Amino acid sequence: MDIIKKEELDWSYEELLCFLLIHASYADMEFTEDEKHMIINKYGHKSYEKMNDIYDGLGEYERLATILKYKGVYYPTVDRKGEILNEISKLFEVDGSYSKLEKTQMNFLNKLL
Repeated sequence: MDIIKKEELDWSYEELLCFLLIHASYADMEFTEDEKHMIINKYGHKSYEKMNDIYDGLGEYERLATILKYKGVYYPTVDRKGEILNEISKLFEVDGSYSKLEKTQMNFLNKLL
């Protein structure tokens, strides 16, 4: 993977987190209203709409490639990765159940990130 400099990236850290949470929301094949509201409350309606439109326009491979594109800049350390995984974990718990599919997605993201 090519090294990408921060100034070459289009998204802010918050936009990347918003995109990641949208991606994680589909882990159990159901993007709940609680999950949507959590993302909007955290990152704002405008960011949510922008990142959701981008997400919808990409295939799965492109989504994962996009997430990895930001790895060296926005989550290069174990601590920063932990912060991101903590946000995803909160998202998985917002609807009251942490499903087996969500746990599988968390394991995948832990390895991916």
